[in-house]
Amino acid sequence: MKDMKLKPMAVTFIVCLALLIGGGFTYQYVAQEKPLQQSLEQAQFSNIQLSGNKNEGYIVTLDVIDGNTLALAAEEARNILSDYKIDPVSYTIQLKQESTSLEKVWQDHLFEIAEIMANKNYSKLPELMNSIEASHEHVEASASMDQQNVYISLVADNQRFDQILPLDGGTMGVWNNEE
Repeated sequence: MKDMKLKPMAVTFIVCLALLIGGGFTYQYVAQEKPLQQSLEQAQFSNIQLSGNKNEGYIVTLDVIDGNTLALAAEEARNILSDYKIDPVSYTIQLKQESTSLEKVWQDHLFEIAEIMANKNYSKLPELMNSIEASHEHVEASASMDQQNVYISLVADNQRFDQILPLDGGTMGVWNNEE
């Protein structure tokens, strides 16, 4: 008699557990992840891809759409993520880089950029951007900043190279061996 009551209870417990876990994952996808992905797909200034998860951290990859600035694209991505209550500490913004020729221009000016950032002499950035444009034909160089970062963009022949450098003295992304 005891076996007959134990089997239905065990089956009921397993079914309820499966429904709870499945329902939790379904809710997370339907109510949180899918709307976030839709918002990211509707971004105006860049193509944004999100990978990772809440526990391990997100990686946000920005591909700035031609004619837009890196600063606007980064701000738009941060605003979308904050709308979904994703803390800035839990994600890292990466930039899609495809131009090796512009990366070489960037490499040629690493020392000057590192010096400007280390000495917090940001007023020299426009000078450096003009110098880059003068020394590299067909390259448009621009820099802007907000309260947290300096945004540098190099554009030439439908190619672009972007960098975000933090003002707080953290990892600048200037040197290739920084982690």
